Amino acid sequence: MRIGFALLALFAAVAVTCSNARAAVSFEKMLTDTGQSFLVIKGQFELSDSPNALAMAVASSGARVITFDSGGGNVRAAMAFGRVIRLLGLDTVQVRATECASACALAFIGGVARSAEAGSIGVHQASFSGDAALDGHQAVTAVQAMTAEIMAYLTEMGIDPQLLQLSLSISSSDIRYLTAAEMAQFRVTTSGSRANRQAVPTVEAQTPGTPPPSAALSMEAKALVFVAQYHEAWSRVNSQAMAFMRIAYADSVNFYGKEVSREDVLKEKAIFAERWPRRAYSVRHGSERVACGSICTISGVVEWYAHSPQRTRSSSGAADFSLIWNPATNQILAETGRVISADKKAKDPSRIIAQWQDQNGECRGGAGNSDETLRACDRREAIGAKLEAVGWCYGREGEYGYQMAWHVCGR
Repeated sequence: MRIGFALLALFAAVAVTCSNARAAVSFEKMLTDTGQSFLVIKGQFELSDSPNALAMAVASSGARVITFDSGGGNVRAAMAFGRVIRLLGLDTVQVRATECASACALAFIGGVARSAEAGSIGVHQASFSGDAALDGHQAVTAVQAMTAEIMAYLTEMGIDPQLLQLSLSISSSDIRYLTAAEMAQFRVTTSGSRANRQAVPTVEAQTPGTPPPSAALSMEAKALVFVAQYHEAWSRVNSQAMAFMRIAYADSVNFYGKEVSREDVLKEKAIFAERWPRRAYSVRHGSERVACGSICTISGVVEWYAHSPQRTRSSSGAADFSLIWNPATNQILAETGRVISADKKAKDPSRIIAQWQDQNGECRGGAGNSDETLRACDRREAIGAKLEAVGWCYGREGEYGYQMAWHVCGR
């Protein structure tokens, strides 16, 4: 879908009624006067916001275009939304009648095709919340880490890294709205046919300061992104998990050796989800194998912990998995797997905790300016979120770092 400024004008006519909420993000389906649906992401980005809720909103609305009414918020949350926008193959558009500033600009650049009116995208320095108690050394380290993360993300999205240099020159108490020429210069907006601007996120982050890769991400790397999103979604609450599954499978699927419909797959997934409402599924890092032609075969080892509070039962183990995935549609064509280890009388998510500890060791023990260290930190945070989703918390109030450990929340 090509988005021109004629369509932007239609968006302005209806989007001007959207409130500029200052809370966690929400989604509002709206229509152009031609009946074309699009979604408005409204409010401040927060770490508690689920990017998979966007996948659910897209699935229910059928929208292929995203616009924003947001003054910013948490940088990492905004980048997570941008990655999901790119993974789902959505376009982004922005008008001056509503705002997309600060962290929101990072979410906006996730669009495959991106159009924006002059003065509708605002940038400035990232800042820490007022209650973040950091000494001088910690502050410098945190700023360096955040800068590296943003640089890697801009590179993923095919944006000129000089945009970060401009942003850093603007105080966090001020804002700089980009001109049309600047947006084109920094590749914030796209031009030409959509087929020629299918930039996709890179898995291997570039060294900060290096130019973005000239070639699009390989299908193999894109397949790994999909697998990570798949297991992250399956580890969420049932409504969000099932919304992602609905868009993740093709109309017809070879499911464990049997040709079935998408609805049949979803019924089986729903039964399992109801039986085990708390789930943490995490692919063992380094076990992934990908081979792509016109379609991709993805395999690996996934470790899981599932719990049913109502039945007071838990399940834990490891399984081989194999998917055949169509990169053109972002959908699974075939799925199979087998359990390779089941933990009898499982009481805790020890396998997932062990994965977290491995990544925590690489995160804390690696070089501070290393891309692999930053990726290990990202993997640690993703695994930690899955543990929290199944009711496990890290550390207690008043504990020092060496005292902290994973435990059942509230105990």
